[in-house]
This record gives sequence, C-alpha cells and structure tokens, in this order.
Amino acid sequence: MKRIVGLLILLFGIFTHVMSVNHPNIVVSNDERDSIRYRIKNSEWARKSFNALKDKIKPFADRHKSNPEWIISRMAMYWKNGERYTQCYLKNQNWNRGEGNAPVPTVRMPGMRTWNKYVNVPLEERTPYNETGDMWGISRINPEAPKVLVQYKETGHMIRSNNVEILTLAEEAAFIYWVTEEEKYARLASDIFYTWLLGTYYMNPVLDPDQSTGGKGGYEPGGICGYYDYEQIHDDLAMHAAMIYDLAFDYLKKNPHVHLNKIEKELEEVVGIVFKRFIDIGFVRGGKSGNWNVNGWNIMLKPILALEDNDFYSDGKGRSFYLHYLVKESTPYHDAIPDILKGYDSITGLWPESPGYAFGVTGILLDFATLLRRQGIDIITDNPLLRKTAMAVFPWMDSNANMIVFGDTRGGTANFRTFENLLSYYTDMGDHDNINRVASALNKGVGTGKYNRNNARWSDICLFVPDIPDVRDAAKERMSYSRFHRLVTMRNGLLDNELMAILYGGRNGAHLSPNGLALQLYGFGYALSPDASGYESYWSKDHTYHQSVTGSNTIMPRYTEGDIVVNALEPYVDSLSFVNEAALNPNINVADVSAGDKRRVVVLMKTDKNNGYYVDIFRSDTNDSDYLFHNVGKSVSLYRDDNSMLELIKTDSITNHWHKGYDFFKNPYMAELDDNFKAVWNVTTGENNIKMNMWMPYEKGRYIYKVDAPYTTLNKGITPDNVSSSPDITPTIIVRQSGNNAWKNPYIAVFEPTRNNKYSVTDVEKVRMISGKAVGICVKSKGSRTDYILSNTDYETECATDDNLKMEGAFVSVTEEERNITQILLLNGKSLVKGDVLIKSDEPISVSIYLKNNEWFYSSTGKAYICIDNKKYVVEKASDKLLKL
Repeated sequence: MKRIVGLLILLFGIFTHVMSVNHPNIVVSNDERDSIRYRIKNSEWARKSFNALKDKIKPFADRHKSNPEWIISRMAMYWKNGERYTQCYLKNQNWNRGEGNAPVPTVRMPGMRTWNKYVNVPLEERTPYNETGDMWGISRINPEAPKVLVQYKETGHMIRSNNVEILTLAEEAAFIYWVTEEEKYARLASDIFYTWLLGTYYMNPVLDPDQSTGGKGGYEPGGICGYYDYEQIHDDLAMHAAMIYDLAFDYLKKNPHVHLNKIEKELEEVVGIVFKRFIDIGFVRGGKSGNWNVNGWNIMLKPILALEDNDFYSDGKGRSFYLHYLVKESTPYHDAIPDILKGYDSITGLWPESPGYAFGVTGILLDFATLLRRQGIDIITDNPLLRKTAMAVFPWMDSNANMIVFGDTRGGTANFRTFENLLSYYTDMGDHDNINRVASALNKGVGTGKYNRNNARWSDICLFVPDIPDVRDAAKERMSYSRFHRLVTMRNGLLDNELMAILYGGRNGAHLSPNGLALQLYGFGYALSPDASGYESYWSKDHTYHQSVTGSNTIMPRYTEGDIVVNALEPYVDSLSFVNEAALNPNINVADVSAGDKRRVVVLMKTDKNNGYYVDIFRSDTNDSDYLFHNVGKSVSLYRDDNSMLELIKTDSITNHWHKGYDFFKNPYMAELDDNFKAVWNVTTGENNIKMNMWMPYEKGRYIYKVDAPYTTLNKGITPDNVSSSPDITPTIIVRQSGNNAWKNPYIAVFEPTRNNKYSVTDVEKVRMISGKAVGICVKSKGSRTDYILSNTDYETECATDDNLKMEGAFVSVTEEERNITQILLLNGKSLVKGDVLIKSDEPISVSIYLKNNEWFYSSTGKAYICIDNKKYVVEKASDKLLKL
C-alpha cells in the first residue's frame, strides 16, 4: 500500500509539473480574457472585427447543432472504408497510391506538388464525403468560366486549401468560444479538430521511394517533403490545428472524442504525437537557409508553442527543446535566428530575394518576435537589424501602399501586420520616434484604403495596440539603390501624381529574373508600365513570358542578366546607404546605369507641384534591336508627329524573334516609321480617365509593332480599375531598329501620365548635336517652358548643340521659362555654357543651380565657378545654399 501511495504521489508530482503549461498561451492567456473583452467593447475597430467574425462563424455554429455532418463531410479525407489509407506513396512529386485501412477516415494527401489554375468552389458547392478526391474548381485566370471537376491527381493545392479553410473556421470558432464561452462555437471547433487529429494520427508520413523530392520520406532526413504536403514550407495544417487546440483546450479536455477513450489515450498524448510528427519531419526537411528555412520554422512554431514542456514527453522533447534550435543553435538542416539575420544586407536591411519573399521573411520574423515575447524571449531588442529590415519597405512601396513588382513577386499591398507588430513593440519600449515612423506607414495604408483595422484577424484583436497614433510623416526618400537586387527606385513627389520609376538589371536565382535592363514607370499611384507577373505557376508555359526579358520594358537582344554599373545617381546614394541623404536639385532625378552592351539614362522631371514627365535614353550596342514597352490599359493608339493616325498593317507574326517569349505576343500590326511618333495608352475611360503618353523621335531603319501582350497580373488592385488583369490583354509596342547601331543612335522617349486629358508636355524634339558624342531631347511644356536634356558617354570631350549649349560631362539638364534659364543640373562634369550662364570646375563634379523664390540657390559636390548675369561666384561643396557673391 505504501508503494502504491508513494507511486500516486510521484505521479501527481509529475502531473502537476508537466501541466505547468497552461492553455491558451500562444496568443492569449485566460488572465487576459477580461482585457480582450474590454477592448472589443470599447475599441471600435476591435468591436467591428469581432462582430464580423461572429457574423461569419455563427451560421456554421448554428447549423452544426442540428447538422454536424454538413461541415465535417466537406473535409478532404479518405472516407471510403477499405481505402482509409495509413500509408501514401509519391512518384514524380505527385500522389501515386495508398495502402492500409484505418479505423477512422484519414486526412487526404494533396494530389500533386505543383499548382494548377483552379481554386475551390464555395463550401456549399463541394462534394460531401468525397471518396474520389476530385475537386470542383473555378479558374483563377477566368473566374467567370463554368466550374470544372478536377481529377484528384491534378488538383494542385486544392485539397490542402480545402482543409485549411475548414480548420480556419474552427480556429475562429475557438476564439469566439474563448471570448464568449458559448459552447456552440466550441462544439464546432472541437468536432473539426478531432476529425482532423484522429485522421492524421493514423496516417504515417508519406514515402517517396524514388526520392523525387530529394529524400526517401517517412522520418528520414533530407529533401523538401513535409508530413502532409510535398513541400515542408506548405505543410500548414498543424499551424491552424495548434490554435484550435490552444484556444479550446478546456472544452476538448472535458469532451474527449469517443475514439480517444476507445484507444485509451489522453488528448495531450495524441496531440503531442501528431504535432511532433510535423515538427520532427520539419526539423530535417525543407531548406537550411533562405526563405525556405524561415517559412519552414513558420510552419513549426505554433505547433511547438502548443506542446507541453520537455518533461511531459518520454523523449524529453517538448516546447523548450525545439525553441532552443529556433532561437539559439543552428542545425545541419535549419539555421537559427542569429544565423538567419546574417542573410540580411546590413546596409539596406533587405533580404536577398524578390520583394514578396524579402518582406514575407521579415513579416514572419516579426510574427515570431511577437509570439516569442509572450514566452519571455526577446529577439528584437538585441537585433537592431531586424527593426531596420521592417523599415526597408518604404522605398519599395508606392504611394498607393502597394509593393513594387519585379522578379517572381506578384505584387499587392505592403504587409501592414509588420508595422502593427513593430508598433506594439515600440509602444512597449516607449520609443516615440519609431512609434511615429511605423504609425505613419499604417496611416498611409488607412488613407489609401489599402488597410482597414475593422477587418482584423482574431489574433490581431489580441495583439495590436488599441489605437494607431494620428501621425503623418512627410519625409520621403527620392532615390534608393540595392546592389544585390541591381535595382534603383526613383521618386519625385507631386501632389496629384507622384512620379516614380524603377530601373533594374537582371539576375538569375533568388526569385529574381533575367529581365534585361528594365524600366517601370508610375502614374497616380500605380505602376502603369509594369513588369509582367501574371504567370500561372513556376511550371506553367506562360512563365517563359512573364518571368523573362519579354515581360519587361527593355531592349533585346543580348544583355538579360548580370552585373550593372551605376554611372550616376541624382540624388546620390553612397555605398554605406540604402537611400539618399540629400539632393542637388529639388525637381530632377537621374539614374544612369550600364549593363553588358546597354546603357540606360532615366530622368524624372518635375515641372510644377502637380505635373511632370519621364525621359528614357536607352543605348544598346547592336545594329538590330527591339525596344519593348508594355503599358496597362484597354488599348494603345499610334500617331504621327502631326497628330494624324499612324497607318498600321495587320501581319501574321513578328519576324526575327529574339526570344521564345515573343510567341505570347498576339494580334500584331506593323508600320514602317519615317518620322517621330506618339503613342497614347488609354488606361481607363470615363470620369478621371488615365492615359500614358509617349513621344519618340525618329531614327532611320525603324519599324513599330502594336501587339496584344498577356495580362499583367492575376491580382486585383494592382492596376487602375484592374485593367490588364486576367483575362484581359496588356497593350504593348515593339520599336524595331534595323541596320542602325542603337549605341550611336539610341532610343529616346518621353512619357507623361495624365488624368482627364490635363497634360503638360506640348512638344518633343531630338536635340541636334554639332560636336561630341552626346545625344539629347528638347521637351516643351505649357507655360513657355523648355527643357534641354543631354546624355554623354565621353565625359572628357566637349559637346555642343545647334542651340548654343556646350557641355563637358556625363549629363546636363537646362530649363528655360520665357527663354530665361531657371535651373541647371550638371553631373560628373567640368563645364557647361548656355546663354549667359557658365559653370566650370577644375575636376569632374556634380552641381546644380536653381531659382527658388526668385533667388538663385546651388548645390555642389565640389568647388565650382559660376557666372550668371555677368556675376561671378565661387562655390564649395554644399547643399541647397543661397548663391552669394
């Protein structure tokens, strides 16, 4: 008897120790329930968000009381008795076969690794107790098309998406139960959870005998396969199950599934077995570094946090065990956070991949930080680089709060949860400067309609600060440069139409693309001349077009990827910075970049507070070349220099394809050019119509094709009125120059985005050079304004125009209003003469003079001699200084 009593005491001691992990604990604890209820009652956004959540889940919970089979039957399971597989096999990264028969239906494996073009029909239209795995789908490319029955082995991600959707309903129901303690929500959550839990418990990890995923599967290390998906980074069912378990723990304990009693196992034991399969397999699969590593940890973290502590498990591997390898110690299969942060660029704060992955990784790490702080682990305070990475989003975010698109990024709004996480952190720290910075980003999202706290997720209700400070940050960089991404962003803020351009080279790998020396132009907050990103998947045929030089605005043939050389940036970005600190001129941005056989000079010219235009001077050392330019819209019209319509001839195809992506250009029309031309893209129609206007001076040997390119994007909200989104076309022109070297006689174009036909530019002419190797353009605007813009490849030889402009340098811009000079910008030069203005220097410098409030100001990178109106000045290195004798 004493031995029995002693054993009971020992077991009780162990039990009280292992149960020291209270649930819920991942996002909230029971101690916080009253404060969350108070927030929901007294904070408008939290109340609206919670009520929206209840409005969504209540019909499911009410129906579930009388018809629990309705939602359970729509889970993707191996329902058929005799085919309740306990072991599945892969072949060529797709589902091949199953064997075994479990005592309960088991959770169905996805049919294939790769994506397809379908999404699931609404829950109401899905097949109950689906024994075949065939799924009804709607085309992502053409949602208006009739639904299609997709065979199981061709369902892409539809099986997993189906189960994630239902588990998410259960997760949200569990939260509502935790807040309200209404048991109808707990029953809905628990029935879904138990169906998934037991259906997973009886399924062994998938086997891959031919190692098509890089490993044997099962519990063997190596390869990319997860427990319930063919990519460990997509193996996300347990993420949602962990939250259901955590939030509804007390109800689950009081109401165990009958099958648990039948097999004589406790809830925590079965949960531990199932969650640890996801974790243990994830520990030795996926990727050691890069976004695969971070996404892999993201799959594992919530199941880890749902575990009990180490002593609860016979192998000693509980929550603390696994967290150690996330927070402190890297393994042969996964880097820990200290090594993850080494992947960031210490100067820019950018992750070395395309924007979607770059800021996706940052957002995930800040989500980690939020959850880990609840466990007493702070990964932000000692890692200032992590804070810097979140701020790096600003140069890559347009005025509509969308992220720039290049590489295989599809675009969309910035991840405002990243800023919310930082706001919570800085609020706790009392860091008012950074509170204002991140609050301004959130307010920008709210102001543009891209962010609405009233649609917050359940976890956001718990984690966000009650109110966003009313802060507007007017400070904004005008130039950024990421050396790894070979990418420059330029912006010159206007009140109504912010000028913004992206100039970038190509790169293979890191989810970037061999896109050539490419350019994107913005207007009214949108990328009007974007990079194509509407491909179906990495494995689809259209990837050839969208993720290559043919989906970009560039010149072919030759350079598609490789190092770039920045010849000049104004405003300048030094080698230890991501963005400019100062500017020589308040109205002009210039980027001059070389890559392989090409060199491109892009100018943003602000003509007044509401207007401006772009200049593109594009050289290519080839005798035969094509200048590609895509612009979103409904159509493009082509005009001669006298504004008469350019006559086009329908042709069967484009001759002399430079790339297989040309096969995607349809409906070609062609004309031979003998003069300047103008192109007008009709982006939107009706009130507040948007157009993109392009002028290009004539060069001999030119032809023009007008073609229909594929849609630019699959996402909504990326283009004005969603033009050029699937399934619509992107109006595109191809200017072909034959037998005429495009280095000596480059493509020069002027672009102006306009709204309601309110334009600024009135005429564009090529500048006639009488000496030197410079080329240039003369742009006339309303208000008797004329801009002379010259680009030179021979800095040390003086160039002269027939209009008495002389320069020795890389670039010059001269503005005249009413025939009086009002501003000059000289880059990497030693001299400039125009009219009664002279600038000279003993060494190549960059210098600008400009009128401001009827007084002359200057900025200079070195000593210069300036003569204006017969007055002589000597200036030293300075920024935005009044010019004085």
